[in-house]
Amino acid sequence: ALPEGVTIRPYNPDTETEAVYRCVNASFRDHFGYVEPPFEDGFREFKHNLIDEPGYDANYWFVAVTGDEIVGISLCRPVDTEDAEMGWVNELGVVREWRKQGIAFALLKHSFAAFYARGQKRAGLAVDATSLTGALRLYERAGMRVARQFDSFEKELRAGKELATQTL
Repeated sequence: ALPEGVTIRPYNPDTETEAVYRCVNASFRDHFGYVEPPFEDGFREFKHNLIDEPGYDANYWFVAVTGDEIVGISLCRPVDTEDAEMGWVNELGVVREWRKQGIAFALLKHSFAAFYARGQKRAGLAVDATSLTGALRLYERAGMRVARQFDSFEKELRAGKELATQTL
């Protein structure tokens, strides 16, 4: 169940693109390696990567709102680029102040229902398994399982100031 006053509804592409971007940005501040971009640069990249991409369909973007505030998002493609029977969740996020209240789980289930109604057999997404938010546990609780795993390696070549979020 959602917190009182929070509802999930379709995104309005005519009026909410900037607010959705701001919610995505706020939701992923805790993500590994996150560094806040200047607004115009980040907004342009957001539109390029998610709206201008071939699989974009505004009918599969959902927002969790309270009043006029977007507090969570599920931005999906109805068809995965590698699997025609799979819907894909590009971004799932909830702003920090609204986490741990079932909003992300409800958004995910809402997205699954939209995929199912379209005839999709599976749903997929990518996640940072070491996320400080515990996202992997959420996906497992929703019935998802790890299908592929990638490891990332790095070597420090020169010490510098760490700009990315390290703890919550």
